[in-house]
Amino acid sequence: MRTYLTLLSSAPIRSCCLAAFIARLPMAMTPLGLLILVEAATGSYASGGLVSGAFAVGTAIAAPGWGRALDARSHGRIMMLTGTVSAFFLLIALAAARLGFGLMPIAGSALMVGLFFPPVTPAMRLAWRHLTADRPGLIAPAYALDAVSVEALFVIGPMLVGLLYAGGPVLPVIASAVFLFTGGLFYAFTPAGRLAGDHEAVHGARGGRAVIIILPVLLIAMALSLGFGQMDVAMTATAQTHASQGYLLGLLFAVAASGSISGGLAFGTREWKTTPRILLMLFLGGYGLGLAGAATALLAGLSVFVLMPLLYVAGLFVSPSLILMQQMIDHALPRGRTAEGQSWLAAVLTAGGAGGMAVGGFVADHGAAPMVFLSAAGVVAFGAVIAITLGQVVKAAQSGAG
Repeated sequence: MRTYLTLLSSAPIRSCCLAAFIARLPMAMTPLGLLILVEAATGSYASGGLVSGAFAVGTAIAAPGWGRALDARSHGRIMMLTGTVSAFFLLIALAAARLGFGLMPIAGSALMVGLFFPPVTPAMRLAWRHLTADRPGLIAPAYALDAVSVEALFVIGPMLVGLLYAGGPVLPVIASAVFLFTGGLFYAFTPAGRLAGDHEAVHGARGGRAVIIILPVLLIAMALSLGFGQMDVAMTATAQTHASQGYLLGLLFAVAASGSISGGLAFGTREWKTTPRILLMLFLGGYGLGLAGAATALLAGLSVFVLMPLLYVAGLFVSPSLILMQQMIDHALPRGRTAEGQSWLAAVLTAGGAGGMAVGGFVADHGAAPMVFLSAAGVVAFGAVIAITLGQVVKAAQSGAG
């Protein structure tokens, strides 16, 4: 932990980390907040999942373009623009749901939220190089710390949604909009926000060979994030079967978040001699087993509190998986294309998470929470299969691109 404390002893780094944390909270809060909002208005998880899916489509379409913009333009201006516009359309979606305008206007507004969603994760990936330029030995733990914060957000964000949900389905959406606007504004006035792209590197970049490695990594990321989304729905459905649903939902997310944070911090403090493809397969397998264990416990009629150690174990493998995928993409891409590549990864994770909620909502409407956990375990296991069967291709491409 001394390495991470040394990293955070710098005031500029602390301010960038805090701004990025606030700006990225909606990345994990918005899909689940929309799901809960629409389910409360329509009585259907499937409808809520479709709206979250519209948000996912928007992020997937726009993310590569925002990544290219980060490689060439002012990061602060991009963050202010995207944070403001995305927050505006999120409030429009909220108003449409509360006024009963129907599914299409809500989904259209959610699509616009995704199209203008702030590209904080790829921006921070570039920012860390400048923030640690005078201390190159800290770049690896800096990347690990950032990956931990991203993965923790995918659980901390929904946990916050669960706590706010105790006050009604409107509060999580309002909070997401506030974080979008204030986070983008805060980020613009940090050292990270003062960065601009490298025009010469952008014009000279070539990425043809990188496609060979990026595609399988993105497929694996899609499987992992589909598991995220379904796990969120499974925990929500589990909590809603109990009287203290708001409290229980926040507690379940807190336990899973603790596992994710623990696993990522541990992974970033040691050197691994095992090849990335084997590690990725093992981590995805561990995550899938944790989800399957949660389903088994519920099917066996055990207490809901038995889920907690199982969710903690599942969370241990999440952040290390993301760190490995980020490293593969960085090694594959030339200078001037890294923000674009990381934008693709962020888009897939966000889109997959929202897509997983859509699938999980359908399963929850036609089954029960254990079936959603099992569905999540199945798709994560498929990601582990991709990691091992395409591992040789990824490894060869990574070596050639490096």
